[in-house]
Amino acid sequence: MKILYALKMYNNPMYEWQRVHIFNELEHHGIQIDLFNPLEYLEFDEMNKKLIESAGRSEYSLFMTAHNEEVVTVETLQKIEKMGIPTLLICFDNLLVPYVHRKVAKYYDLVWLTSSENKNLFLKWGANTIVMPYAANPFFFKPYKGNHIKKLSFIGSPYGSRANTINKLIADRVAVDLYANKKNASALKDENRKISRLFTKSFIYSRYPVGRKLMAAAMLQKFNTQAILNEQSDNLCRFDSPSFADMARLYSEYRLSFSSTTARNTGILKNPVEIVNLRSFEIPMSGGIQFCHYASELAQYFTEDKEIVFYRNDKELIEKARHYLYTVTDEEISRLKGNARRRALSDHTWYARFSKIFQILHISTPIQ
Repeated sequence: MKILYALKMYNNPMYEWQRVHIFNELEHHGIQIDLFNPLEYLEFDEMNKKLIESAGRSEYSLFMTAHNEEVVTVETLQKIEKMGIPTLLICFDNLLVPYVHRKVAKYYDLVWLTSSENKNLFLKWGANTIVMPYAANPFFFKPYKGNHIKKLSFIGSPYGSRANTINKLIADRVAVDLYANKKNASALKDENRKISRLFTKSFIYSRYPVGRKLMAAAMLQKFNTQAILNEQSDNLCRFDSPSFADMARLYSEYRLSFSSTTARNTGILKNPVEIVNLRSFEIPMSGGIQFCHYASELAQYFTEDKEIVFYRNDKELIEKARHYLYTVTDEEISRLKGNARRRALSDHTWYARFSKIFQILHISTPIQ
């Protein structure tokens, strides 16, 4: 079975994650993904012409992309469909930027949304949708044997409300290991430009509830002094960002792995925007214990206190962090980690996600 995937594949982790997750796992199930990279072509028309030619050169069971009509034109899509190839649009970030796919969503056989909040918009635009979250590759993210490091780890950029939370932990003498590269001056300028773009796009954001919360949080966070990470704390150790392989090992080795469940800066709001991302499944698939603010959607995927640890306020943040880091036995930690891995294996693999796609589009899969 072969899938043709049109994706701008830049040489950085923001895009390489799909090779580690989706490409690798589906290959283990006899499903080959052929990447068509639009970045290899200088001319837009030439790129679309070559994409059509590529679709016709092999017997593909599915064509998919995450891009809008500015990359894959409607005409190209219709020609691929005439070849009898079902089409799938994957909207990985539809929670935060739904309008990116407004014009093109209705032309696909199926649109995969990773968040349900904006499903009504896609239905209004005429799209046939399915809502499923991210997942994790069990062949790559797997448990490692070793001691349970009695610290809380966080792998990711400590911006906005994430910095707020880390500051609260280290202020109460909770040991935190942070894995993130330090930002240089140009990166800080890029972040400022992002905030600037947020305001220039205020008309679009004002048209849906999530967008309005993003704007409100961005403004509040600008005046929040806690947003600056306290790098001088003795309770904080900082390391460079790990590779994907090391990431899986770290999730497995630490007693607790912090996961942010609020979108962008909205953790500063009384009712933040909940988000479920890759980390939400990488941690349990690695045999780690995910420690995060309570999120109703995530609570549907993992059982509280058996497969995941939630906190609901600042008091619980500190109390539960201390409890699981310094009080709970190693045997109990191992039990929770095993539960998390088993739940991820049974419910949250990429093959499980794609199997639903194949079923809806009446695509036969390889015999397992």
